[in-house]
Amino acid sequence: MDFLKTIEPHLRSEDPLILETVLHALADYPNVPEEWTYELLKLAFQNEEHLASILIYIENQRLNEDAVKLLINEIPLMNQSLHLAVNLVERIEPKLALKYKDQLKSYITEELWSLYEFIVHGTEEEVYGEYGETVAILDTAETFDHSRYLKAKKLAACIVEKGWVTDQEINLEMQDELAEDWFSFNGILTVYMIGLMKLERYIPTLASLLDRDDDILLEEVSAALISFQNDEVVKVVTPYLLNENSVIYASSVMENIKTEAAVDALRRAYYETEDSEDQALLIEALCHQLSPTVTAEISDHMDKEETSSLVDLEQKTYSYYSILGLHHPRLEEWRQIAMTIEENPNLLSSQPELVTSEPYRNSNKIGRNDPCPCGSGKKYKKCCGK
Repeated sequence: MDFLKTIEPHLRSEDPLILETVLHALADYPNVPEEWTYELLKLAFQNEEHLASILIYIENQRLNEDAVKLLINEIPLMNQSLHLAVNLVERIEPKLALKYKDQLKSYITEELWSLYEFIVHGTEEEVYGEYGETVAILDTAETFDHSRYLKAKKLAACIVEKGWVTDQEINLEMQDELAEDWFSFNGILTVYMIGLMKLERYIPTLASLLDRDDDILLEEVSAALISFQNDEVVKVVTPYLLNENSVIYASSVMENIKTEAAVDALRRAYYETEDSEDQALLIEALCHQLSPTVTAEISDHMDKEETSSLVDLEQKTYSYYSILGLHHPRLEEWRQIAMTIEENPNLLSSQPELVTSEPYRNSNKIGRNDPCPCGSGKKYKKCCGK
């Protein structure tokens, strides 16, 4: 099974439902080619209907030099979603951003430019000092500061890239954190470092955190586990698919491990769970795997006519069959329902009479996988959309 090969022909799909599913499926996958991100960015600026969605869903992907040049050319012409484009600018690698400082200076704060200079030219002692101060502020703040957290992540990435942290130091920090009821921000960022360093021996430890009640920690745990892309992750995460407290993050991890073992684990979990919402999450994960071996599970689930507050099931199944080029007698029905729900997400998908003959789209809709509008930095379905 080759996930990227399957999805590539649909990267610039003119079908909005398929394109959104493609964006969802790629959003947290760590091996998206840089040239794909550039192509999606081009598509965003060529078609304003898709602009906001694409800018949101590529934020975790690496921007190459061509993508940076495209942003430089297009941002001055934007009349909507400018804040999303600026968000991408702020995620450009420091060295690359500094190369184009003259063209980007009006979109990045002086504080952030100073940080970039510091990351590129700072000594180990200086960077660690700034990192420690930033983490201390995060730990003592009354509310979560997303911008400061991103600053801490940039400093942590610098520490890893320059080889200033050892496996032994990671181990000592994890031992201290695991002894506490709650992870500190230094502990959460240590998890982030584990993913960057590909320290596979921590895979079981990371999986054991999936039932914790800390979404910031869980986002980093999930990203780290996904980064390994191996069946050891599948093995240790599988039990958490059957736990109502961990299924959201566990299914997110499993849908982004593109192996047959992951598909089999999701299928087994689907049959073993009785909760309809959990089943919907597992069906979403199976759809995003784009494996032709799970058509029976997907079709059977849709025949149950159940609704979900977490997943737009009609969109997922319509896109799954369409991307794989498979026929289903309800394909057009699912498309009609999905297009209507795009306009009004509160409509129940089990009410086909609500489907209009001329479906239309609402570009202001909050998708289940979109950043939560509350500003937490988490996905909507993992925050206010729960």
